[in-house]
Amino acid sequence: MGPEALDRGLAYGDGLFETMRAHRGTLPWWPRHRARLTAGATRLGITMPEDARLDAALGDAVAEAQQRFGGEATIKLILTRGVGARGYAPPPAIKPSLIFTTSEAPSVGDDPLRVDVLDLRLAVQPALAGMKHLNRLEQVLGAREAAERGLDDGLMADADGFLTCSTRANLFAHLDGRWITPPLDRAGVAGVARGVLLDAWSPPGGLHVMPLPMAVLPRVDALLLSNAVRGILPVGRCGARALDPRPVGFAEARAALAASHPAFRES
Repeated sequence: MGPEALDRGLAYGDGLFETMRAHRGTLPWWPRHRARLTAGATRLGITMPEDARLDAALGDAVAEAQQRFGGEATIKLILTRGVGARGYAPPPAIKPSLIFTTSEAPSVGDDPLRVDVLDLRLAVQPALAGMKHLNRLEQVLGAREAAERGLDDGLMADADGFLTCSTRANLFAHLDGRWITPPLDRAGVAGVARGVLLDAWSPPGGLHVMPLPMAVLPRVDALLLSNAVRGILPVGRCGARALDPRPVGFAEARAALAASHPAFRES
């Protein structure tokens, strides 16, 4: 049995990850990813790697991605609490594990998606909400359900019936002349692209962080999804309803991402 079998990330999902889009040998959103990683590590009590170790490993990953995939690539960073003895309680002193993988970057989202609300519900757990922790079985099951239903993605509500996200992206809904994105203090992941939009997107009617009960979905006339690797993903159909895939504010949302990350600049 190798030491990786005792890594708490593998044994218990005791860790965090970041999935980042590299562009021409750079990581334009690394400061945002690093801030989220650091905040999550603080909340979980995981020791962050020393800056020199983290920067060196990240530099190697970026160089590998550039060599293998050229100008556009995806880099996944996994930080676990480290290798420890059996049992849920973590040892008092443990060195964190740091893992990087590289892959080809997907195309930037453009074609309108077909989505619907999934039957699967997200657990309400404020202690974990917002973090990109390694426990992603809800998303795995949600993605499986979406695929079985012939959907491009599935919308996920929490156990109390509030829309939260999709299986792989944050959610923005156009309702009563304004854009709304759900709060993420009960479930879901505080996405990096979502953070950029909250900072830089000023659509007509404004952008508001407000709860989205499932009951309002029939009144929603447009949906957008945001993802740090694929950008803005327009929705063309939700269930049986056709939605406007290029709604008011859509161009401004894309411009906000493009100003922050060159991979999302339209050709």
